[in-house]
Amino acid sequence: MNYTTGPWFLNLENDTYITVHTEHRDICDMTTDFGDVAEAEANGRLVAAAPEMLAILEELEESAAYWSEYDVPVGIVERIREAIKKARGEE
Repeated sequence: MNYTTGPWFLNLENDTYITVHTEHRDICDMTTDFGDVAEAEANGRLVAAAPEMLAILEELEESAAYWSEYDVPVGIVERIREAIKKARGEE
């Protein structure tokens, strides 16, 4: 998987331009000119959290081998695997 490793940060210093970045490069830029600033900030926070969320899902998938069918909601392991595939572009 070739994505920019985290952590990713959110820059909210400008009301019309939001940037998700690492210490060395920009990940994505979003403009708030055509919409709700709060929504753009929420989207930016979600994008910035992506590397950590993927890492947690991968840990959960790994530990799923030890789960009993009575320990977790029905279908959750498959949903975790599908989300990981989507993040990796394997879907």
